[in-house]
Amino acid sequence: MRDITKLHPELQAKAALLKEECKKQGIFIQFSECLRTTAEQDALYSQGRTAPGTIVTNAKGSTYSSQHQWGIAVDFYLDMDVNGNGTKKDDAFNNSTGLFERAGAIAKSIGLGWGGDWTSIKDRPHLYLPHWGSTTTKLKQLYGTPNKFIASWNTGNSAELPGSSQSPSRPSVPNSGNQYTKKQFILDVQSCTGSKTDGIAGKETIGNTITISAQKNRKHPVVTPVQKRLNSLGFPCGTPDGIAGPKFTAAVNRYQSTILKYRNPDGEITAQKKMWKSLLGIL
Repeated sequence: MRDITKLHPELQAKAALLKEECKKQGIFIQFSECLRTTAEQDALYSQGRTAPGTIVTNAKGSTYSSQHQWGIAVDFYLDMDVNGNGTKKDDAFNNSTGLFERAGAIAKSIGLGWGGDWTSIKDRPHLYLPHWGSTTTKLKQLYGTPNKFIASWNTGNSAELPGSSQSPSRPSVPNSGNQYTKKQFILDVQSCTGSKTDGIAGKETIGNTITISAQKNRKHPVVTPVQKRLNSLGFPCGTPDGIAGPKFTAAVNRYQSTILKYRNPDGEITAQKKMWKSLLGIL
């Protein structure tokens, strides 16, 4: 399945950021494999075993062993004429100039795991959220099935990302903000803006939001949770310090252009408007 909107929200954001960062270095990519069904994964697993072809994966679908089944992985390919023959069609996986290594390094710099680092089967097009390790073992222990894990996304509890009190055995990710859940963000926003603190983003919560920018409410208490939220979604704005400075503005601009598809990002989170609703998860 190639519908990137079916993936974990954090992975969607990081994928958009990766595409942007790669473009800055002259590497143009697109995304292919996203969420896979058990049947799709088992079909891939059978290739080279009980079906024609070569072995391409060690992950069996019926045991929920592929990260793609859990919505935490995406594959990319090159969208450029690498060999200079006038067409891009034959260069989707052309690594003759090391472009996959370069893209993989960029991916790791924004907090993604890269299949090119694997040893059993190097999977250079493969990217994933590394919070649960490089396999699905931890996810199976925590959730049992991909459907239960995916259902948790809407509650803000997919959680229980590294560093949360509910998962003490998992290592934390220093300064990444990845452990900051949507529910905690909503609670913090409600507390900072005088709304009922119930962790549910309703009319009162969005109605009490304020405009934040380098010029407006630059040092308001609600800036800190917004910074944490942007960091957790893959739009780094530095250490949350409660000040809407240049890094904050740049992160807002990236979010507006990649997630909200603004043609003219303005670096401002306007009260009660689209970006607030998107951050709060109520669009």
